[in-house]
Amino acid sequence: MSKRFINFLIALFLSPIILSAQSKALDCSSVREGTFYFYPLKSQEQFVIIRDGSIQKEINSKTSDTSFWKVDWINDCVLNLKFIRSNQSMSNAQKFFFSSHITVIKVLGITKDYYVFNGGLDSISRNSAVDTLWLKAR
Repeated sequence: MSKRFINFLIALFLSPIILSAQSKALDCSSVREGTFYFYPLKSQEQFVIIRDGSIQKEINSKTSDTSFWKVDWINDCVLNLKFIRSNQSMSNAQKFFFSSHITVIKVLGITKDYYVFNGGLDSISRNSAVDTLWLKAR
């Protein structure tokens, strides 16, 4: 077989795969705003997260402690969260830590019941974790 023929077969085989991957790009518009529910693993904590425009409010369902975050969408499925304030008293060290960092979130997949994300401090390539935000309370 000639090299040209082999290249033709490879291109013929890969074309549908490449086109399929491009047509299945993740659309994150449905999770840019709304109310979400977070249940951290190995914890009894529960949070209601309300994302509205450029502000995200996180409410601890058991204690009513609430924090506010500035939302900055980097692209369709990646957002940065910058701490604004909390109604819970914090030490100066905690305030400094929160104001010195951002949380980076990348939406990995969306279903009718939840979305899966990878989140990390200052980056999703270091110290990150995969978790779930639910679209309805459990």
